[in-house]
Amino acid sequence: MSDQKGYKTGADFWRDTVVRHGIEEAFGICGRYLGTQLQMELPDDEKQFCRELFTAMFEASADRTDPAKLVYPYPIEKAKERMETSYYHDSRKRNAECARAIDDAIHASCYKPNYYNLEVAAMKIIHDFGFTRVNLMLARQIQRADWDGRYSRANKEWAKGFTLEENAFNNTGLNAHPILIDDFVKYTRKLYADLGAEHFALPGRPESGEFIHGYEIIRAVTFDDQRGFAIGLNPEAVSQFVAWQFTVENGARDYYWGAYTDELQDAADNYLARVIVHLSDGDVKEVQRPFVAVKAPEFEREEKPSVLKQIREAKQAPKPPRKEKAPGHRKNNGDIEM
Repeated sequence: MSDQKGYKTGADFWRDTVVRHGIEEAFGICGRYLGTQLQMELPDDEKQFCRELFTAMFEASADRTDPAKLVYPYPIEKAKERMETSYYHDSRKRNAECARAIDDAIHASCYKPNYYNLEVAAMKIIHDFGFTRVNLMLARQIQRADWDGRYSRANKEWAKGFTLEENAFNNTGLNAHPILIDDFVKYTRKLYADLGAEHFALPGRPESGEFIHGYEIIRAVTFDDQRGFAIGLNPEAVSQFVAWQFTVENGARDYYWGAYTDELQDAADNYLARVIVHLSDGDVKEVQRPFVAVKAPEFEREEKPSVLKQIREAKQAPKPPRKEKAPGHRKNNGDIEM
């Protein structure tokens, strides 16, 4: 393990690298380290070291919004309607880069004929492109080859759970052998499940306890220009979900431009698209929680369900009779019905 031999765990290596070089440079150093392990036959203890390192890196980066890892949520027709086609095309270009990187990582992980280090290859690609984009690339590949018996039944069922906008995935076909892709998917899915990555499928972080017009804020992200975005949930309202923009003044948030919807994904998609536009159009950074390096990073399990799970549960709950206005809410000129 070269210079890392002195570290007992991958979390120790991550923590010390952050202390020595700062968190931003640590991501680069540790990412490159994972890349060097691709073409090596790793014993079980060194594989575990890589898993611990990847977990520590993920825990530290999960609530740090990286514009390059955000996937624009709308099809081209909706992007045109919202005048956001440039963000659609930027995300589409990143999709193609991700597909090529997956092929390259699978090829590079062959440490001797017919032997591959695909688990570390998955870690490296996820570190570079994020779980959301990698999952979409893999699901797209399997959906288009549902007839191919070299993909496992479990992976085919997993892939069916994704709704894909075809034009966003032009030039994203994978050229690696299907058996290798199938194993790559298996490792990606296991990492996703082990880390509870659904909690971090959207920018920002979970919240609770703040109610606006009857809606509880369940996720929000704030930037250093004193602006931010939030998702609200009110299972008793006709439009159960809302995506808001807000400004911060004297520590208090002023919410406006609410987009109300009773659709499963609409609130999350609207929230995500607003974040992408805001990050791309200005020199802004997310307001971060301070990194604590005095203990090895441990993945924090959220007692509160993820935003998407809350939305899914609210969607399945019985709806009250439709009224002209959501209970307890006064519409204003900045509100948008979706």
